[in-house]
Amino acid sequence: MFVIVISVTLGMVGVLASIAAFKALVGGQATEAATLSRVASYILWTQPFVYVAAGLLAGAGDTRWGPVRAPIIGLFLASLCWSLLRRQELLASDSGIVGYLFTAGALFALFGALVAPLIREHVGSVVTGIVVLGVVALVCAYLNLGAISGPVTREVIERAQGMTMSMRTTPVANAQVALIDVQGARTLYTTVTNHSGRYHITHLPLGEYTLRVWDPAGPAVMSQQVTVERAITGGTCWEAVALPTMTRESGRLFE
Repeated sequence: MFVIVISVTLGMVGVLASIAAFKALVGGQATEAATLSRVASYILWTQPFVYVAAGLLAGAGDTRWGPVRAPIIGLFLASLCWSLLRRQELLASDSGIVGYLFTAGALFALFGALVAPLIREHVGSVVTGIVVLGVVALVCAYLNLGAISGPVTREVIERAQGMTMSMRTTPVANAQVALIDVQGARTLYTTVTNHSGRYHITHLPLGEYTLRVWDPAGPAVMSQQVTVERAITGGTCWEAVALPTMTRESGRLFE
């Protein structure tokens, strides 16, 4: 019974840690569309390792009943993962990942329990290796993310009685900024410019995007293609966005 408790506890910690890691990788600027597009592949590659580790511990503690209990443990962990994903709105209502989770939970946990008697005293080392592998994979995934930033400005012309008195470049605060997929179908990441007119979007998968900025002072929308590169190697080049020129009347030239 003690081995089962250890197996279930380790599995629960693994499920909780994997979901927390996913949320850290996605970041707070991702839209629902971006989150849902990435969660399926993430779960596909992470959860089997959790189930195998739990199955290894179950099989090592009881070589006779371990293979019987391991699938039940795997199903419990799969249901926990699914419940947490649903509660945190990380799954679409029509997601087909449910069947994968429960199938993977039972089969991979059973695999771990069947392998455990073959490696005997090395079970602890293998489980530790799985944990270390997970941490390394998380670090590698994080290092393969990129970022994009830059200023949003506009030219402001000051005029008096039809004469241009001055022209200056001013930052635009509170402008909505979004990254959209290259097909233009989904808004993936959003933010707004700060008081200095700058935006900064992080935790981005590498690739091509459309950067779109909405003018807070009018209907104008500016779009341009950008390429997101690894942040660790210098990140994306500074992407400046210039909104349409604004003209202001200052009154009479001579009072």
